[in-house]
Order: sequence, then structure tokens, then C-alpha cells
Amino acid sequence: MKAQVVRISIQDARGQPYQPVDPKCFSALLVATIGPERGEDGDIFYATVCSPSWFADHVLRSAREDPTHEDVDHGPTFGRHYMFDNSFDEDAILAAIKSWVASQTAETWQALAVRLSRNLAWEFEEYQSLS
Repeated sequence: MKAQVVRISIQDARGQPYQPVDPKCFSALLVATIGPERGEDGDIFYATVCSPSWFADHVLRSAREDPTHEDVDHGPTFGRHYMFDNSFDEDAILAAIKSWVASQTAETWQALAVRLSRNLAWEFEEYQSLS
């Protein structure tokens, strides 16, 4: 079984189409509906797409509001469900996601979705049935 991107967008914090103020220092939410190849729907997957400089400034260190204080260095940090690019190029980002998704295969949709969730946050990740 192969996967396909059914719908995909890059959004700001309000869910609107994203346009960076600075294309070299940006962060946005990638939202994709991905399902089995030749299907009409799928599950929702997410990732933060950002520049390394944004990640360094906003995740690895936090600037203090009081300019008399040093920046806070947070030390080692995990980066699961992040996609990095040096400059915001929506077409290149979307093409990279579509190409990577199309290259993934597994025997079942469940196994394929778990494989996709290594890089993209899956809406059913960690889901456990109540029964």
C-alpha cells in the first residue's frame, strides 16, 4: 500500500494561509490530509515547518523580556514533527512533503500511518480504544 496527500496547506496561528514577514526566519503549521493511494480522504497529519534560525531563537533559547538579562539557553532539545528549510518557499516545501509521502509504503494503512508519524504528527497517534 502507498500513501497520497489528499489536501495540504501551510497556515499561520489563526489557521489562515501563511506569509512570512521574514522568509529567512519563519515558523508555520503544515496541515495535511493523507490517505491510501487512490482514496478520496485520509487522516490529518501536522508538522511545524520553520527555519533553523527561528528554531534556535524560539526553541533552543528564549529571549528575556528584560533586556538586562541574558537569553535563556534550554540545552538539548528534541525536534520530532518539525520540518526545516533555510528560506520559506511554499512550493518547495509542499513538493518535498508530497514526494516523501508518495515514497512511503506498508502492508496496511495502520502501518503506513505509523511510518508517516515518524516525521508528521498523526491525529490518531497514541490513540487507544476504550473497549
